[in-house]
Amino acid sequence: MTLDSKNCKDCRPKRKPVSKLSAKEIHNKVQTGDINALMAKHLREKQAQDERNKQGMAARKRWLKVWKAELKEALKPITREIISARNTWTYARDKGYVDKATFYHEYMGLLKRAKEYAEYSHTLHPRRPASAEWDDYIEPEVFTRVREMWAGLPPVYKHSKIPLLIKHRPDGE
Repeated sequence: MTLDSKNCKDCRPKRKPVSKLSAKEIHNKVQTGDINALMAKHLREKQAQDERNKQGMAARKRWLKVWKAELKEALKPITREIISARNTWTYARDKGYVDKATFYHEYMGLLKRAKEYAEYSHTLHPRRPASAEWDDYIEPEVFTRVREMWAGLPPVYKHSKIPLLIKHRPDGE
């Protein structure tokens, strides 16, 4: 017997895999005897479990997005201070103010390290941010180090903008 078709064997539409069948299609295949009833039951249970897993993953992704936004909002003052420190460092470097440039370069590095550590910790252990306050993400040693560097800076450079970590008192002093 010869069969003529406009599509070759490879171009013909493929059958839908059993795992992709809808509940109605599974029911129809059971009625026609194409699928065993026990196999259909297991298939529907697996589909139901996959649906629940998909919903759970969607909820988790949504919470991760919310938590990341909360962390970004909490770190916003640090981000602004990094930009300010970078601009001040660039200006001081271009003008030849070596002491001021050195201070702001190290200050910017300390801020970046604190911010990146908070973001990295959140990436490794995603959960609601521990605090909505930016100063909770900076170690007390960083405050001490910045104050020591500021104290060592010549007085001629201290009349300009005072860095955020100098103005802020984390211990309520």
